Amino acid sequence: MLRAFSPGNAVIGTVLLLFAVITFMPFYYVILTSVSDPDLIKEGELLLWPKGFDLTAYQIILDNNRFLTAFVNTVHRTLLGTALNLALQLSFAYVLSKRYLPGQKLFMLYIIITMLFNGGIIPTYLIVKGTGLIDTIWALVIPSAISTWNVILLKSFFENVPSSMEESAKIDGAGDLTIFYRIYLPLSTASIATIGLFIAVHHWNTYMDAVVYIHSPKLHVLQIFLRDMVVQLEMAAVLGDMGVLNETSSLSVRTASIFLVALPVILVYPFIQKYFVKGVMLGAVKG
Repeated sequence: MLRAFSPGNAVIGTVLLLFAVITFMPFYYVILTSVSDPDLIKEGELLLWPKGFDLTAYQIILDNNRFLTAFVNTVHRTLLGTALNLALQLSFAYVLSKRYLPGQKLFMLYIIITMLFNGGIIPTYLIVKGTGLIDTIWALVIPSAISTWNVILLKSFFENVPSSMEESAKIDGAGDLTIFYRIYLPLSTASIATIGLFIAVHHWNTYMDAVVYIHSPKLHVLQIFLRDMVVQLEMAAVLGDMGVLNETSSLSVRTASIFLVALPVILVYPFIQKYFVKGVMLGAVKG
């Protein structure tokens, strides 16, 4: 049954619609600019619909070998990082959810402290360098393998699973690993999908660790490619040496790059969105 109309609901709906429009407009502008005729647009111009239609910017980017290399590296990093992060965080959260674990409160205090304090960029870099991870894909996935927030969220969800299920499984002879894989993981699909989305988006969009730990162009990710392209186009515009590009097509190439970098996440999100709210709420509500 639909709720009765009220001034309060109208105000809330209006505010939410306004925020939705404000959030969507920058992305809408990027799409319009990237497909518009470069000769008809200019920097800072407000667009409500495309001016002409031209996909030359996308052709320039897709023909760039560096983009393809960066795309493959980013996919590799995202898949590897998501799998590793989920494996470690799920197993860590499962262990911490057991009240009979010796020193459980001490372990919880330890990981909560890491939410408030961290070693900083320089000590972390020295550790990564000392372990020989510089210029390897592992430098992008191991230092961020454990997210304290995700562990606490998953721990809270695991604690809501009835203990009677675990007791019944142990009576039938199941061990801890069997209980974890056969009972807890199937029951936590929504939470795993939600946390997996958080982790995947983090690995896809993270920029700073690739700047600090990766020096070889063969290992550059999409965010580094995007930065280098923007810098090169800006410098070429300042020096007046644009080659096949002009001032307006520079804007088209930049916006097309942004759209292509964001597109994979946009395509994946609708398939996971149905788990999103459910997964967060199940992991955040203590029964």
